[in-house]
Amino acid sequence: MPLAVTSSSNDQEKHLKDIYAVLYHKDKVYSAAEDGKIKIWSPDLKLEKEFQAHESVVYHIAASDDTLYSCSNDGTIKAWSLDTLKHKKTLLQYNDEVARLYFIEGKLYSGDDKGILTIWEDDTLSRQFGLVEEIRDFKVFQNFVYAVRDRDMCIHELIGGNKGRYVTRISLEGCSPIALVGNKLCFANRAACDICVHDNNKTSGFKQLGIIKAHEMIVNALCGCGDSTLISAGYDGKVKQWNLNDLQLMNSCNIGACINGLCVGSQGQIYAGGNNGFLHRLDNK
Repeated sequence: MPLAVTSSSNDQEKHLKDIYAVLYHKDKVYSAAEDGKIKIWSPDLKLEKEFQAHESVVYHIAASDDTLYSCSNDGTIKAWSLDTLKHKKTLLQYNDEVARLYFIEGKLYSGDDKGILTIWEDDTLSRQFGLVEEIRDFKVFQNFVYAVRDRDMCIHELIGGNKGRYVTRISLEGCSPIALVGNKLCFANRAACDICVHDNNKTSGFKQLGIIKAHEMIVNALCGCGDSTLISAGYDGKVKQWNLNDLQLMNSCNIGACINGLCVGSQGQIYAGGNNGFLHRLDNK
């Protein structure tokens, strides 16, 4: 079944500047952009609500059952009521940029440009880990943190307690972005055009399973669909679906504009956002 655009945000409702993050949560689509706004859309991309979250670019967003979190180059992490979109709390406010957020198992994780990984529990700082290099993207699985900048993807095992101790298990050549799909770890190579696929298993030493010759230009976004499908997109304007069982291309769609953010909906639909605020829904038809 070919992959095709089935709905799009209209010109009157879209962001005025580039979208940097797209999130699907509780049957709604959330987009965050350089204009400092967060917009909430129906699954078919009808605008429902919007609000000014930050004065400048919103780099990333994450959500729990009742809270939406946003981070910005203004050095803040903010918590918003998922129901009312009212500001609940500013978790962090300092001079460094917070680039990524990740919510899993009741905890919010944040990564900044100084290499500090912070764990938040009940919207309160719990622990911090100094991972040395800027955290451009990261993922968390059990007690492992997968963090990447622009040259290496490092896998750190966090040690229990409150002292911020960890052990770096392996460093692999690569750069952002990262995706965990089923039992596989996927990330861009150093040239950022191909995708490295590894076994997400400490016992195997996180063995490389192969490299996907993915895009002609830089890959900006990766996400998973189910246990064996990877979605990739970037500067070349193409959204591609890959079968991680054989590392083969399944489907592709050329949007024709730089893509910065990807997410997958509950029915397997793909949302892609990027240059000049465009937001598209793609389906296999």
